[in-house]
Amino acid sequence: MNIKIPIKTVPLVLIAICVSAFGMLIMNLGFFQDDWHHVYYGFSRGLSGLWELFLFDNRPFASFVYYFGFSILGFKPLHWHILVLLLRTFTVLFVWLTFCDIWPHHKREATWVSILFAVYPFFTLQPLAVSYTIHWLGYLLYTISIWSMVQSIRKPRGYWLFTILSLLTNGLHLVVIEYFAGIELIRPFIIWLLLPDEGVSFMKRFRKVIKLWTPYLVVYIAFVIYRVFFIPRPASGYERNAPTLIFTLIEEPISASTLLIEAILKDLTSILYSAWNNAITPELFEITKPANLISILVSILISFALFFYLHNLRFEGDSDTDDNNWIKPAFLMGILLTFFGPIPGWVTTQFITLKNPLWSNRFGMASMIGASLVAVALLEVLIKNKTYRMIILCSLIGFSISFHLLNSNNYRWLWIKQTNFYHQLYWRAPYIEPKTAILSDGEIFPRMGDYPTSFALSTLYPKLDDTRELNYWFFRLYKHFNDQRDDLISGMQLKDSQYSSHFSGASLDSLVILYEPENNQCLWVLRPEDQEYRALPEITREIAAISNLDRIKIDSPFERSIPIQIFGDEDKETWCYFYQKGDLARQFQDWEQVVKLWDKASTKDLRPENSYEYLPFIEGFARTGEWITAELMTYQAKRLAGGITPSLCSTWERIEDATQSDESRDMILTDIKNKLGCQ
Repeated sequence: MNIKIPIKTVPLVLIAICVSAFGMLIMNLGFFQDDWHHVYYGFSRGLSGLWELFLFDNRPFASFVYYFGFSILGFKPLHWHILVLLLRTFTVLFVWLTFCDIWPHHKREATWVSILFAVYPFFTLQPLAVSYTIHWLGYLLYTISIWSMVQSIRKPRGYWLFTILSLLTNGLHLVVIEYFAGIELIRPFIIWLLLPDEGVSFMKRFRKVIKLWTPYLVVYIAFVIYRVFFIPRPASGYERNAPTLIFTLIEEPISASTLLIEAILKDLTSILYSAWNNAITPELFEITKPANLISILVSILISFALFFYLHNLRFEGDSDTDDNNWIKPAFLMGILLTFFGPIPGWVTTQFITLKNPLWSNRFGMASMIGASLVAVALLEVLIKNKTYRMIILCSLIGFSISFHLLNSNNYRWLWIKQTNFYHQLYWRAPYIEPKTAILSDGEIFPRMGDYPTSFALSTLYPKLDDTRELNYWFFRLYKHFNDQRDDLISGMQLKDSQYSSHFSGASLDSLVILYEPENNQCLWVLRPEDQEYRALPEITREIAAISNLDRIKIDSPFERSIPIQIFGDEDKETWCYFYQKGDLARQFQDWEQVVKLWDKASTKDLRPENSYEYLPFIEGFARTGEWITAELMTYQAKRLAGGITPSLCSTWERIEDATQSDESRDMILTDIKNKLGCQ
């Protein structure tokens, strides 16, 4: 079949590629990690809070991006995921347009590079839509600036119009975020490629390059001066993302140079090689996992469709035969872009591989254009047959799409876990007194940490004032207090801070929790009595002694429910809803309500899947005189887990102390004590 597909279809294919890799799951994604402090400041404190936040982040003008973003898009996660997908897609489109104009006779190669750039398997933080909006906005502004510069040279009649647009977008991307300041250095190389070399001496061409580059160099120097000397600071002497490497090179040139060379080699290896090593792994082919199987099938389908498309795509003006005119400049540009990309991180001693690669791969975002150029140029050199090259390219695209789909799926599950937690916490604790610490044995959400969870908690429960104080903070027990357990139990001050926000509280004003839904458990807000439950993590069981349920109030001073635009709709048709409400009713000794909640759950065929969650209802039925039901529940709980026996015994001991003696009660109590072996 000799099908001719016109080049004007390429933008549609680039859009389809981006949607396939990053858009298929966005309906099910939410807020993650650094998203939460943006959401908190925007939701709770408005423009003044956002300005303050980005002053501490040394990006004050980014606050306007988020102020208008939250004003227009609101706080629904889907809106932000659509925005960041659009920003990424338009960035890819401008990369394609730019390369087609730089190499007008090599649109095929430009298309291959752009498709690969669209899904290059290095940057894994796309699901953090809110926090990476400014990154992709900066990337888009940079590509528009480069494209406009190319147009100003290719189309002399529009020189001033395109130059003004290029300089404007150049300044904007530098002011909004500094991540793409490194690849700004590629401009003179691009200008050199655009100038004709026939009949022009090297020096004359070089002077022309300097002349055309000078306006951009002035903007760049102005940015550096602003960044070093004039950037607004929240406090005298405050420094964040300071150029520490420069000072270190001056003070300790040998050790600092060694560190820098080592970091550069590792980071470039990570960008050019390890990215593919991460995307093509043996674990990908564990097809017994539904997510893996689906991602592989989708990627295979897209790879075949892409091969058919590229095989039949026709480029006007392209040479029908392969030549080397493109390979050398493209490879050199790719190497330079890859090297220039992480420079802003290197200058501030933030290396991709010497820190946490999970979060540090953002420092290599700018290098993805260069890495894509290098990969396609190497394919041109190593694989002489165009069809074989195309097969390899489409295979790489397929693996990349699988990689991004699985990455998005991990975040999808994380969002499910988060929303379930915050809904359950709100059901269990309609209001929590300010200055309360939430303590857990470890990180309850993968890839989150302490301060994002703290900002999310402070968004869930609003503030009455516009201060820098956070009312709630999440602490991991093993990380922060493993060697301070006695101090924690006897009473100590708890303090922490992030950006401009501070938390100060007391350990005796804490709530101890356990959240392990993967073990078919609801959120457990523990009581001091739960020290007897042997199935708890060791440190959690010990620190449960200070869990202060008096911090929980049944009535909130705020006349509003959980902000569903942020946390999603509540699903009250689950067992965990009835458990949380039952546990809340137990706390306030509303035993009739405890029984009603069990009965209502039973009509919906909802039951606990672990013994611990029987405890509020055992006590509720016993306190209302339904002794036989309480006894049967006790034995059912015992059958589910043996470690619950001490907790069952202490529950019945409290019941005995709180109820009047009668024949039926005493007989059941005796029977339970004997069967459980209570002392």
